[in-house]
Amino acid sequence: MQGGKFIRGLGGAILIAALLSGAPATASSTGAGHISVVQVLSNGVVLFNHDGDRTTLPGCATNLGRWTFDGATPAGQAKLAVLMSAYGLNKRIVVAGLGACNETSGIESMNNFYLTD
Repeated sequence: MQGGKFIRGLGGAILIAALLSGAPATASSTGAGHISVVQVLSNGVVLFNHDGDRTTLPGCATNLGRWTFDGATPAGQAKLAVLMSAYGLNKRIVVAGLGACNETSGIESMNNFYLTD
């Protein structure tokens, strides 16, 4: 019986740890849509609007049609270059979020995007 109590105790500990760790933030994503209102802040943060249908926002986000990313990094500069090309050519993009609002409060950070046409 000692082994059975240990197993039950271990199971309870695992359950408690799982409950305390919380669920990860849910990242949203969009259907294909157009870009508008591209804004680059003095610190390199890029904000833009996107009109594609969006899945449920993460808890930190309050702005349904706005996205952000850090344009001051090499990866962010690459994103900005492709984003501006898509904007200038009026191409639609699909956006995937990070599930966090890292750059600007209330606006989900973009993880990646791709052109659809």
